[in-house]
Amino acid sequence: MPREYGTLGLAREDLRDHIGWDIGAASAMREAARRLGAPGIASKYSRLLVDLNREPGEETLIPPVSDGRVIPANERISAAERQRRLERYHAPYHDRVDRELARVRRSAAGRPVYLLSVHSFTPSLDGRRRPFDMGVLYDDHEALARRFGRTLREGGFRVRYNEPYSGREGLIYAARRHGRAHGIPYIELEINNALLRTDAAARRIGGKVARAVAALR
Repeated sequence: MPREYGTLGLAREDLRDHIGWDIGAASAMREAARRLGAPGIASKYSRLLVDLNREPGEETLIPPVSDGRVIPANERISAAERQRRLERYHAPYHDRVDRELARVRRSAAGRPVYLLSVHSFTPSLDGRRRPFDMGVLYDDHEALARRFGRTLREGGFRVRYNEPYSGREGLIYAARRHGRAHGIPYIELEINNALLRTDAAARRIGGKVARAVAALR
């Protein structure tokens, strides 16, 4: 969290919980990218400051409540502050993704290029259990998602499609935005954060994700 925002009025343990960040997702993504020799880009700011996987006009871009917990600094945010967070934290991330994808496409030399957006989810939300390991989210690219999901299943994971969120309901904003802009097939991967609670565990999962991505080529 940038220093000027403190903890947004939350207890520090709330920021360390799943509402504050996608637990383990960055570590898993970086390990997958390392093994694939691919670029990997992650935000360094809490999604409670501004959610990079939401459109600028969405109400949940800066959530006033998350998993039943009120975010005091986000409750009555001004239009000026909303725009400030978009310009300082949301736009630079998406600009960086655009630059990297343009570079990768130029250097691909005819090889297939895919965009994978990596997130993690909490095993239980609103009293409902989510008894699976990974969710493969898609809208335009169902065949690609199914191939990817089958490979993950062969690796021993319990996989579901468009769960715990659905790409067909507009909940894969970042992947869709950049995939469509660059003409690149895209999907989103949601990983149960129970599998990612230590850096070593996240790296092991990242290695298995890398193998599943490599099998798509």
